[in-house]
Amino acid sequence: MILRNVVLVVAIAWTAIAAWMVVLDAAAWPMLIFPLVMVGGIVFERFHYTGNASPASPPCDWRPTDERFLDEASGRPVVVWFNAATGERKYVEE
Repeated sequence: MILRNVVLVVAIAWTAIAAWMVVLDAAAWPMLIFPLVMVGGIVFERFHYTGNASPASPPCDWRPTDERFLDEASGRPVVVWFNAATGERKYVEE
């Protein structure tokens, strides 16, 4: 998470420098492509990625297991739910 913030700050600074170069010389516009892609990707990932943990409890055919752990990204406790009919597992934040 800290690395993401550092990369975001560097990409924003790079975008600002590239924008200034475009103001000075319009032929420098290709310098804007990569930092804008980086900023867009980081912002998209920050607001749209939720990880494997689902916020809501699974339906009634699911049963919680004894497995519990802390999610490394959020630091929140996660419970593993198991569906005996399909063998599928879900990770649900408490």
